[in-house]
Amino acid sequence: MTVISETLSALGPGEERETRTPLWAVFDPVWYRARYGQAVRDMTGALPDDRGLFEFWQRDGARYAQSPNRYFDEIWYRRVNHDVETGIRMGVFESGFQHYCETGHRGRSCHWLFSESDYFHLNPDLTPALVREMGYSNGYDHYLEKGQLERRVSMPFFVPDMLRAELFQQRLPFDPQMGEFTRLILSQDLNTSLCSWYFDPVWYLAQYEDVAAKIESGEYVSPLHHYLSNETPTHFSPNAVFNEREYLERYPDVNDQVRARLLRNGYDHFVRYGLFEGRCPADGISLPCRVLNGYVPTWRSICDNAFIDLVKNGMAPLEVPPESEPALRQLAHLQALRADTLIPLLSRSPLDFRYIGTPELSVLISPATSFLAVLQTLASLHEGNRGTMQVVLLDRGARDETAEIERYAYGVERVTFASHTLQDGWQRAVPQLAAARVLLIEAGCHLFYGSLDAALARLEQDDAIAVAPQGLGLDLQVAEAGLSVARDGGCSAYGAGKDAFAPGVDFVRPCDTVGGGALLCYTDALRNLPSHRPELQTLRQRESIWAALGLSLRQAAPTGRLYYDPSFVVRLPDREGDLSSVTAREALVLRRYFAEILRGNLPQAPQNAEILHRSSRWGDRILLLTRDGAPEKMSQRLRLRALSESFVDLGLQVTLFVLTKEGEARSYLRQDMPESVEFRTGSVDALGGLIEQRVRGFDRIWICGGHTLNTVFPLLSDKAGLLPEERVTLDLREVEAFERENDLRIPGRKLVVDDPALQEQLLAEELTHAWFCQDIVVQNDGQAALLREAGLVGLTILGDEVVVQPEGSPIGRDFGDRHDLLFAAQPATVPGYTQSFLKWFVREVLLRLEGRLSEPVRLIVANESLQSFDLSMMTHYRQIAPLVAGQLPFAKLASTCRVLIAPDEGSGQIALQRIEAASCGLPCVAEGGNLQEPLNVERDAGRFADAIVSLYQNEETWRQASEAAMSQSARMRAVYRQTLARLVGRSVVKESAGD
Repeated sequence: MTVISETLSALGPGEERETRTPLWAVFDPVWYRARYGQAVRDMTGALPDDRGLFEFWQRDGARYAQSPNRYFDEIWYRRVNHDVETGIRMGVFESGFQHYCETGHRGRSCHWLFSESDYFHLNPDLTPALVREMGYSNGYDHYLEKGQLERRVSMPFFVPDMLRAELFQQRLPFDPQMGEFTRLILSQDLNTSLCSWYFDPVWYLAQYEDVAAKIESGEYVSPLHHYLSNETPTHFSPNAVFNEREYLERYPDVNDQVRARLLRNGYDHFVRYGLFEGRCPADGISLPCRVLNGYVPTWRSICDNAFIDLVKNGMAPLEVPPESEPALRQLAHLQALRADTLIPLLSRSPLDFRYIGTPELSVLISPATSFLAVLQTLASLHEGNRGTMQVVLLDRGARDETAEIERYAYGVERVTFASHTLQDGWQRAVPQLAAARVLLIEAGCHLFYGSLDAALARLEQDDAIAVAPQGLGLDLQVAEAGLSVARDGGCSAYGAGKDAFAPGVDFVRPCDTVGGGALLCYTDALRNLPSHRPELQTLRQRESIWAALGLSLRQAAPTGRLYYDPSFVVRLPDREGDLSSVTAREALVLRRYFAEILRGNLPQAPQNAEILHRSSRWGDRILLLTRDGAPEKMSQRLRLRALSESFVDLGLQVTLFVLTKEGEARSYLRQDMPESVEFRTGSVDALGGLIEQRVRGFDRIWICGGHTLNTVFPLLSDKAGLLPEERVTLDLREVEAFERENDLRIPGRKLVVDDPALQEQLLAEELTHAWFCQDIVVQNDGQAALLREAGLVGLTILGDEVVVQPEGSPIGRDFGDRHDLLFAAQPATVPGYTQSFLKWFVREVLLRLEGRLSEPVRLIVANESLQSFDLSMMTHYRQIAPLVAGQLPFAKLASTCRVLIAPDEGSGQIALQRIEAASCGLPCVAEGGNLQEPLNVERDAGRFADAIVSLYQNEETWRQASEAAMSQSARMRAVYRQTLARLVGRSVVKESAGD
């Protein structure tokens, strides 16, 4: 590691040091002579040599606000740091450079085009401690030496990519070994170049004519330099979209901060906060509001927002031209043209479907109406072919290029048959199939990339006998998301007309059959179907033929399921509608032949349209209700995922409805849920619409939280006739009144409720309608005791479950393979007790560990957001790891760290992260509570540090604590499974689930 001197000073010409000197501390005689030559002559009568210039700067120049090089701006440093200017006048410092070398470099900026603090906020993989370990004195040193070459950013006023684009556009010299920052401040040819959308240099020069003269005189180097460095910052606006005077008049709170020198000007506030708070930059301009809540904006949100759109469009709102949807006939024509272009390409470089040995998959393509349809399907199949695919093409004796398919695709096997029925063709081709699995597909279908792999993975599921695709039309809207067959034999495609992957068609579910396009199944299952079925031979409609195939597979394996998988995406060829008279006749055939299967289905009727596709024959249907939470509510996400997975393992059909104000829940909730969970979002009215669509469509209701129940209670009362009479459960494992009470605590002190009457009132309001539910579940005995005091009865202790071993997680690492401390910080991203405890731990406890452990130890802050201002500031402590180190899955972190640090949750609650860590064998030093009780310590920083040292250093103590944690987590998990199974009337969840 490069050594950095603790005491920094300027490096003069000819001097050498054993320690590394930052570029901003190296005296530049050439630049100094050009910048201050005349001033030196006026003061000394001559112009000394390089060494003499350095000595003059040390003796006199620095005191007169002369900079040693172009990387340190003495005048700017004094203007933005009023305490430094005061110290110079009082004789404490001779110059701003002296102050910066002694203390300022640890957190202040010394150049108008670089922000030390924002450099770490916008580059969360770096921390002040880390750059010092790398051999740099501070962030600015790292940026000049390495960061600018990596095109890192530090402020909104300088975007390296924009400056590089300007260089190329103006055909100016470009050196890839020189960073854009250095290129800008070393050159005089980029004064009016656009290097950020937040400042318009051309407009600025036209608006303020005297600025050009100051640049010409050398007082400023560019319009941007003048704007960021002048002595009267509130007199200038940066561009045509922002008006400084109007902004300060409109927002007195900002004006007060500017007057108090907390902000440079109104635009400083706007760029940092006002832009995201929806404040108006000028008269007649409004911007959307985005609440930050302690988060710093990402670089993406800084560079791409409504304000930037206005700047780019010259204050004109961004107009999106109206989209006119093309007619299906046009889409069909374009599709035909695309296929037509394949002919010359494939004639030169044919597709190759040859394989060696036994193929992994056989593909059976239905007879084509045209050769182009065959080519489209073959081309899409080839994208997923790894040399293990057998392709068989059914041919009724085609006379077009299909007869010479070998010219365009090697290895395609043709099976000719004379019958006009597709069923005969399938039977004729089955003996030729060599793989254990077969994909039946219509000619003209296009398989999207990756969809075949998804279907094959789904077929591996224990009870899967076949997989149906999400069939899209030429307009890429859903044509079919599984086919349902009513008791009378009528067929109806689910999701027709919806957008691809829209709510309702974006989850895995069992379905009756498929109406065409494609179907993946086992070859033996297809081979074992009866060959002589005269009733089914009379079917002529495509939908009926494919429906009969899926029903036949289910009839042969009554315990198996045919699954619809939205990731199995197929674009269907253009089709003509079926005649209603023929449909009725073929429905009769299906009803008679598959009467045993269809007997449990509902009859086809308008009121049964929705629940026909979500029938109780696939398992009890449970409606899981919750409110949209903030991203930092990790406990909500973990509980919802654990609940959903357990319900699915118990054989329930889960519909998760997230109540939102905006109408759309944050995407992280959808991503966290199992793929077989139906995910819906919306207002209470939207929930009411879903209940009306599915009359008696839910068998159970599970409500997460008292406030969620209060929100939906009027609706549930009004729609009582459409819902189950009983089987309503209220989940109170998170009580907001308890969380509020906990957040009022101060670390190191016992909980004292500031207003007991208010706390009692808030709890009573949260539990107002708890009587409505037949079951109420809580987390543990402590929580149950508090709720009984509030008047609730009939409580069931459910506990919590977390995934013990996610795929690839190194659970069970031994003592010697684990290092560092871990803190679950996601709740600490917002004000509350967890954040207060973390700050207390860093200030009071972490420092007490220095020199007491056998190895350098970091505190890894597990988090999912790199934009927390508070967490980012904590990384300035050298014992704190960069935030990106805590971005791994929590279970993986818990498997590699040696000790978990946790606060006392209070109010009878236990943090889910403590339970998850325990399941990974990670012992915890906690402030209190009832999990892993022997490791809890008093609210005392010294004893807390002693407990960490004992657990971290003593291998035997650690092993005992680790085993106790895993044992207790396993017991909690078993209780959770048994209790949950009893609550929903099922047998215990399979032990393999989630393991």
